[in-house]
Amino acid sequence: MAPLVVIAAGSDSDMPHLESIAKELAKFKIESKIRICSAHKQPGRLQALIEEYSKATEPVMMVGCAGGTDALSGTASYLSKFPVVSCPPDGMNNTCLTNPPGSSNAYIMKPSNIAKFAAQLFAHASKDIAAALEASIAEKIDKLEKADAKVGGQAPTKATIKLDQEPVAGPFVVIAAGSDSDMPHLESLQKELSKFKIKSEIRICSAHKQPGRLEALISEYNKATGPVMMVGCAGGTDALSGTASYLAKFPVVSCPPDGLNNTCLTNPPGSSNAYIMKPANIAKFAAQVFAHASKDISAALEASIAEKIVKLEKADEQLVKTARSA
Repeated sequence: MAPLVVIAAGSDSDMPHLESIAKELAKFKIESKIRICSAHKQPGRLQALIEEYSKATEPVMMVGCAGGTDALSGTASYLSKFPVVSCPPDGMNNTCLTNPPGSSNAYIMKPSNIAKFAAQLFAHASKDIAAALEASIAEKIDKLEKADAKVGGQAPTKATIKLDQEPVAGPFVVIAAGSDSDMPHLESLQKELSKFKIKSEIRICSAHKQPGRLEALISEYNKATGPVMMVGCAGGTDALSGTASYLAKFPVVSCPPDGLNNTCLTNPPGSSNAYIMKPANIAKFAAQVFAHASKDISAALEASIAEKIVKLEKADEQLVKTARSA
């Protein structure tokens, strides 16, 4: 069955925003379905909806579109076995970014970038989506080259950059950083990923200092025979995530070492990186991305979802027992 994006909203009052996302997804040949289910008003119904889509045999991604305090994305991303990306109708919304560990929703501000991210997520599952993604990547580059030629520019000779890169089969996470000065952050990500049985490697490649090398690196991972995700870890002005996500045929998620970094959120259409602040949530999001591709990752994800719920239920039972015996 074809991959599906569920556009989930807490109200039908934001229908123009939801329809805009559906329209952008259609450009990449991606099927979508709009569902209305409030986390505040219908929490039980939302849980049932998440359970329904978690059983899907096709790859699924949910786009959470809730204004105000976005409880929808946080709740859905804790319970789901598929990735959840927030795209609120009211623009920049910090409540999408500050969820606790376990609520692993990513954040993308622009509907057009939501659509490209979904295409990068589903490219390994659909030849039609992969072809639409390739055309999208090439379109703007071709337009820029023609514009440069029109003003008298000549195409430079492209430097040959060889990388010591072994073929990647996936599922696999590339932790890409612009410097090795943030190694504790990078190693923390790798440690969290290993909890979900996800293989990863750290690569150092600066978008500012080594743009040609970064392009070559993306080109190598684009050849992977299995699903790949990149985590962009650049401080300051995060050119790494924006550059990588424009050129990549796989999803890119920013997790900067300096916490909240608005430069990860304001990239133009085409640079489709998502944003997650906490390493633990990056790892769970990756597990949700890869659950369809690996039984081991899927099992680790299920255990992670259940762990905290069981702990909360036991705590509540203990409090009730204590109150009754008092």
